[in-house]
Amino acid sequence: MHRLLLPFCCLLLSSLVQANESQTLRLVSNQWPPYVDSSLAGQGLAVEIVTQALQKKNYQSTLTIDSWSRALEGVEIGVFDATCAIWKTPEREQGLLFSNPYLKNKISFLKKKSLSINYHQLSDLKGFIIGVLRGYAYNNEFTQSRGLMKVPENYVIQNLHKLNQGTIELTLGDERVIKHALKQYLPKQMHTFEFLSPPLTYKGLYFAVSKSNKNAQVIIDDFNAALKEMQQDGSYDQIISQYPY
Repeated sequence: MHRLLLPFCCLLLSSLVQANESQTLRLVSNQWPPYVDSSLAGQGLAVEIVTQALQKKNYQSTLTIDSWSRALEGVEIGVFDATCAIWKTPEREQGLLFSNPYLKNKISFLKKKSLSINYHQLSDLKGFIIGVLRGYAYNNEFTQSRGLMKVPENYVIQNLHKLNQGTIELTLGDERVIKHALKQYLPKQMHTFEFLSPPLTYKGLYFAVSKSNKNAQVIIDDFNAALKEMQQDGSYDQIISQYPY
């Protein structure tokens, strides 16, 4: 009797192991503090929210940090299952399924306080040199504007150093990201900078799953349900409170 049951027990155990393995999602992102930061215990604000939501629905996850271009390509072609911090665009929707937005990014221009700018609309910035980031999904009006002088760089800190040195006159990005970078790299100069008002735009931040993953819709539905639970039970606000920016 035991000999007859043994093969079935082995088969059942194998199935359980495979099922558990299928719950492990391969996440990818670029280093984008304070949202994604491999130096932090929780690996950043966005990563903490996403991984905790996934854990609520019994998903485990691994996180790979790469350049944004490689991370985006990797999840679009299915090398990775999902990315934890991404903005939605029509082009990206072709290869990815997006969750409900779980954070809001405030995208603003930054300048030295010593520079006087009368800013109400983008046309007011003509003639100023603006440091931008390669591959950044700014809003269409800014991206398609040909009347603005844009100088691309790969990293936020490069633009902040150039702004501090006077090589450029403006840069722009998410306010949390810029404040975090200033505090980390230019703490003595923080008081010399200010954001322009109004912000360029607000953008929702999303969790997105590769459409090549056959369970993509289920994963997105599970994430959205878990996110709602976190917002109701207080765990969502608790995570955000740990990031003061």
